[in-house]
Amino acid sequence: MARDRRFRARRHAALERRDEPGPLLAGWITHYAAAPMAVPQHVVDLATACVASVNATVGVELDFTPETLPILDHYARGLEQSEDEILQLIAPMCGAYFGEVVRRRLEAARWHAPEDELADWRIEHERVFLYFNPVGVALEVITEADAAGWSAHFEVSPKDREAVRQSVELYGDVRPKDYYTFAVRYEVVEQVAEALVRAAKARGEEKKTFGSQDYRSSARSAR
Repeated sequence: MARDRRFRARRHAALERRDEPGPLLAGWITHYAAAPMAVPQHVVDLATACVASVNATVGVELDFTPETLPILDHYARGLEQSEDEILQLIAPMCGAYFGEVVRRRLEAARWHAPEDELADWRIEHERVFLYFNPVGVALEVITEADAAGWSAHFEVSPKDREAVRQSVELYGDVRPKDYYTFAVRYEVVEQVAEALVRAAKARGEEKKTFGSQDYRSSARSAR
């Protein structure tokens, strides 16, 4: 408990220390201030801190587009942090940024992000059943290893698994060092989402929606 409080304090201090945002980030903050329900404030704060940290380290201001993910990969690979620092600060920052890139590109995607329960974070899709934990993805990218219990892999309905498998196979073999990158994970989730949309249309289910309760039930059973 004491360690958790210590790292929450360090995370807060990191957010407070961030530099004045550049024009791209300032525009993003203004956009979400006008629509506070779209993204939880702590996710906004962590994503903002990620942009500031990458800018200070690499000299490039991220703009929440998929094209910036190789820069985030470069930043993540150059970190020399303790395991606790990665878990409590770096992975949440990078995960918040990556999740926002995905959320903004996928139609009808939303956050489930209880502030102090990082392992329960999800990006959920409303029109097809698809979810994953972006902090889990960040942990895998940073450590270049699977993160058990963090739902980093893309979860879909059992009836869609074959369609997703076939779609991902078209992507070809991925080298292990490329698999543990934000850029490749984004390309895969985009391809998976497109495959799910096609499958839903083929079944005449394009108007079906999935709410928070659908995802809560699935996440509990997956644990």
